[in-house]
Amino acid sequence: MLESVENLISIVLVEPLFPMNIGAVCRAMKNFGLFDLRLVHPPLDRKNEAMKMAHGATEILENARKVFTLDEALDDVSYVIGATARLGGWRARASTPRVAAPEILRIAQTNRVAILFGAEDRGLANDAIARCQMLLTIPASRAHRSLNIAQAVLLVGYELFVADLPDVPAPPAYAPAAAVEAMFDDLADALDRIHFLRPGKSEYWMLAFKRLFGRTGLTPEEVNLMRGVCRQIRWVVSRREVPPSPAVLGQEEEREPELPMDSSALDAPPPDESDKSS
Repeated sequence: MLESVENLISIVLVEPLFPMNIGAVCRAMKNFGLFDLRLVHPPLDRKNEAMKMAHGATEILENARKVFTLDEALDDVSYVIGATARLGGWRARASTPRVAAPEILRIAQTNRVAILFGAEDRGLANDAIARCQMLLTIPASRAHRSLNIAQAVLLVGYELFVADLPDVPAPPAYAPAAAVEAMFDDLADALDRIHFLRPGKSEYWMLAFKRLFGRTGLTPEEVNLMRGVCRQIRWVVSRREVPPSPAVLGQEEEREPELPMDSSALDAPPPDESDKSS
């Protein structure tokens, strides 16, 4: 059933290292009806290696969007999925492509979906994983779990190609990924102002909120509602109508209201340094 939503599923390679692998990804995509490729900070290809490996699928390579940042690659995306080989901690809820494929197809009926694959040597970094509403992992032998990036794309594409669209209603149109990230910036700032986020633990707790909201997706109206709540929290704290109580968290002194945190603060990596994806 992939044919019905193929134009709304994008494959995003985040900082791929080798042009040959990019070409192989193009071929794997075309094998299973995927045509939208996005490349975040791709390598130079002085020997035209990608084109050689993209035999029969050169149009995917030629039409691929090349951008410098993940934000640019996701500018029209409403649902973000990440591929990972590491399953420790909060990544333990990753689904296999076979299990997740019907739900991905359902979401893609009304939303552009991006599936992220990380660099060949280190996978997706934690700041990229934090952007994802769903994680995929491909079962493999413990002796060598890491797959070539083109192999990973091939297996995910195959499962999407053979999956049946579930007999349930399509979801509503979700808010763009950029708007959701802005909402999380606002939420982190508001929670910090009321001393809900413990020092040094803010990224960990914000990941929990991202998992919570990512289970169903948020509509633009819901994102606006949450941002309105955050604005109201900032206004109340600034007027001291409901003074925060740092003592509850064992803090010695009450903090003065802070300026809104910069959006880059949420990009700080969680405790692990990186996440291997393929």
